[in-house]
Amino acid sequence: MSQFHENISEELLARYLAETATEEERNIVDNWRAISLENEQELAAYRFIWMHSASIPQRKEVNTDLAWNKVKKKMEQNAATVPPVSREPRRIDFDQRPASKKFPVTIWAAAVVALLVMAFGWFYINQKQSTPLTVATTNNTKEQLLPDGTKVFLNYNSAITYPKNFKGDLRTVSLQGEAFFDVTPDKEHPFVINANGTEIRVLGTSFNVKAYAKAPVRVDVATGKVLVSKDSKKVELVKGQSAEVLSDTIKSLQANMNVMGYRTQVFDFTATNLNEVIATIRDGYHVDVRLTNQQIAQCRLTIKFEKEPLDATLAVIAETLNLDLRKEGKVYWLDGDGCQ
Repeated sequence: MSQFHENISEELLARYLAETATEEERNIVDNWRAISLENEQELAAYRFIWMHSASIPQRKEVNTDLAWNKVKKKMEQNAATVPPVSREPRRIDFDQRPASKKFPVTIWAAAVVALLVMAFGWFYINQKQSTPLTVATTNNTKEQLLPDGTKVFLNYNSAITYPKNFKGDLRTVSLQGEAFFDVTPDKEHPFVINANGTEIRVLGTSFNVKAYAKAPVRVDVATGKVLVSKDSKKVELVKGQSAEVLSDTIKSLQANMNVMGYRTQVFDFTATNLNEVIATIRDGYHVDVRLTNQQIAQCRLTIKFEKEPLDATLAVIAETLNLDLRKEGKVYWLDGDGCQ
């Protein structure tokens, strides 16, 4: 073979195109083609002829000399049959960018549907996780365990709303009605109750909250410490203390453990007016108990009941104060002449 270029031989180009050149030889050709645009175009032209020459046999082992001679022969035949058009060299541009694959429309449609399904699934799961849960009662009580382990005992006609999982710095819930809370201690994440515009904040304690509509919010503390606030007004309560939230102030009181009777079924009265005793029994047992006259309403009673049935509790009250007890439908009546 003759010299094709002063720095590169035809034999080397043949081995390069046939992919039989050594790594060192491939580097020589790559360096040569990088010298100038003309070298790159010239190599591209020979590669085009090499790849499209039908006379080159397809073998496992390529005879580069034979292949190159046949390529040259093909080139000479092309030059002999095609009349020269111009003495100016012809520039051949080849788009060496990799061909992009075109996918059928059905594949694109399936991909779009899959993305929409994934997006909807993510949205649904995210919404489901972030949607707050609500537990409510009507004519019953119910104990509910919150995600942090806090126990909530709901009274009649009450509802609590809380997240599926507590996130952030606060453990926040909302209450309508009445509930007893036994809060799991966590100093890093205070427990907060929103109740009819009043905020009750604790770290870990037990207390009762009454927040029915059209009535003042009341908090009675059984253990620990509780902070009650509304607008700019605040009061801190400890065991045995209570607070009633009015429209313009927060009134501090002594805790009344009997208000938790709906949960404990324990009622402890000390020189308590019968009117107040009956109101406590009514709320604790969820029954309709009435007095026939106001004379007996001022009778005082000192007694303690622990998980006693309603009929037994009312019978003991009647016998202790020398009153008559009767039942008309669902209403219990206490009657008498008054107390001496």
